[in-house]
Amino acid sequence: MTLTFTGQLGLDHMGTHVPHGFILPEGVGTLRLRFTHDPAHPGSGDIPHQLSISVYGPNGARGTRHNNADQSPAISTHHASPGYLPGKIEAGEWRVEIDVHRILPPGGVTYRIEVMWNVEELPAPETPQPQFGERKRGAGWYKGDLHGHTLHSDGRLTVEEYLNYSLERGFDFVALTDHNTTSALPELLSRAGEAITIIPGEELTTYNGHALVLGTPDWVDWTVRDGHTMGARAREIAEDGKVFVIAHPKSEGHPFCTGCRWAFADLLPGVARHVEVWNGPWTPCPKNPGGVALFYQWLNQGYRMVATCGTDTHRLAGEGQRFGFNVIRAEDNTLAALLDGLRTGESYITSGPLLAARASGSGQSVTFGDCLPEGEITATCVLDDSDLADDLTLSLTHCGTVIASASCASGMELTETLSTSSGDWITWEIRDRAGQLHMITNAIRFGGESAWR
Repeated sequence: MTLTFTGQLGLDHMGTHVPHGFILPEGVGTLRLRFTHDPAHPGSGDIPHQLSISVYGPNGARGTRHNNADQSPAISTHHASPGYLPGKIEAGEWRVEIDVHRILPPGGVTYRIEVMWNVEELPAPETPQPQFGERKRGAGWYKGDLHGHTLHSDGRLTVEEYLNYSLERGFDFVALTDHNTTSALPELLSRAGEAITIIPGEELTTYNGHALVLGTPDWVDWTVRDGHTMGARAREIAEDGKVFVIAHPKSEGHPFCTGCRWAFADLLPGVARHVEVWNGPWTPCPKNPGGVALFYQWLNQGYRMVATCGTDTHRLAGEGQRFGFNVIRAEDNTLAALLDGLRTGESYITSGPLLAARASGSGQSVTFGDCLPEGEITATCVLDDSDLADDLTLSLTHCGTVIASASCASGMELTETLSTSSGDWITWEIRDRAGQLHMITNAIRFGGESAWR
């Protein structure tokens, strides 16, 4: 059986969801859809229109494949195309929505959706073999990535390639955050075995900003429709034990990366407490320096912000690219313990240099993410015994201003005594001669927890 929907999309459709409903009878084994649109490009420049389809059944979302040329999924009981969720094809009302991420002038896109079904079921795929290996365990510092993609959305890597790439980089943990879908997570969890800790997640890829949801294999609704707010969504996510991260908030926006720049007025930062300050390779473009500046701005406004890093992997890294990774203090290399460390901010971001740092005062000694009473404190940072580039400088920042610095050397210690007031904070940075960031820690705050929002 086949149904066909056709129509036109113009500039006024951008940032909307265009629904098409249909009824499936009992006994359907496989549902297939084919979505095409013409023209693919507006007729000038290098940037195409950006349209995807999302599918919803009687019991909820069945997936999307964001920003991928293949918009012809098949969904069956034991198998589904990348981006989509296998399961019983229920009888009843179904819906396919065109997610209109970008229409460029002069507009005027013609589309066609074919909906086809039959009684035959697609065969189940073979069960993946778990990766050989045993992850590090126990209390300690763990390194890994909190942001990445596979071909289940707009990445180029298979799930196996994504896992192997993470292991090759020596990560103790890795998150998978495909755009608006969790369809790759079952395979990744199966393949990983005990070799690495998997943080299941999703990147909510909305028309007004991207956010990571970390800590759940369950799909989270990414749409923000009339009567809903992203602030309410973020609160629900946090109350459910997940971690909500504002992703690359100062990314270049429309039309080069439509929806990538953070524009939710109720989350600046609102209830959000995590922000991605280093996304992809470090470059002097405004995206990452702007993220660091925003992190410092929110700390100065009294928010308990935690900075994170994500490679935003879509493909294998090119030569000369310098990525950061997260180093998190956790009671064990498990999902629950890593999320606990991430929530408190007992973590830092680095592209290589490792360190230990503390602030002492009022008879207490704490590290990143913690709080001390105001007054005189001593801040100490010790670099790990490892190879360091010759042009790196370690700096202590107080409320965003550098107050002490020294050239980096293996095993060096930088100690400074300073007076702090309620609402003050400190971090450490490592930068090169050109001012480009190589390491940034989360903050140690002062004045007691009651001084912070």
